[in-house]
Amino acid sequence: MKTKFRRALAVGAAALGVLAFSASPASAGDVSRTYGGVYGAASFHYASKTYADHIYLELLDREPDGHHVRLRVQSLTPNRVLTSYAWRKVTTGAGTTGQWVTELTDSRGIWALRIQVCVFEGERALGCDESAWDGNIYY
Repeated sequence: MKTKFRRALAVGAAALGVLAFSASPASAGDVSRTYGGVYGAASFHYASKTYADHIYLELLDREPDGHHVRLRVQSLTPNRVLTSYAWRKVTTGAGTTGQWVTELTDSRGIWALRIQVCVFEGERALGCDESAWDGNIYY
């Protein structure tokens, strides 16, 4: 009888462990930034210390000023090395939104992510700003 009780207790504890793991805090973070005629937002989902497997980006041109807007992801390693990634652009005018889904891997580690938003004239940035850093929960 004691053996059956111990086995039932072990199975119950294992099931409880699975529930606790699946109910752990989400590994996602949201950031946004408005600067002049540009609004950018991102949702970051971290899969590990080195991989963000779902990065959702949104960019809105808010002003009918003849300029286009850009957004890019920036990462910070645990050693505080900054890396900037490819620009995403909206060039179709005020009120236009661009949306993208991407992923990011860095073998040095992804300590945190943020977005940078800019207003551009041609290839020249007229002004930029950055969101707050979103820390990777695996650190």
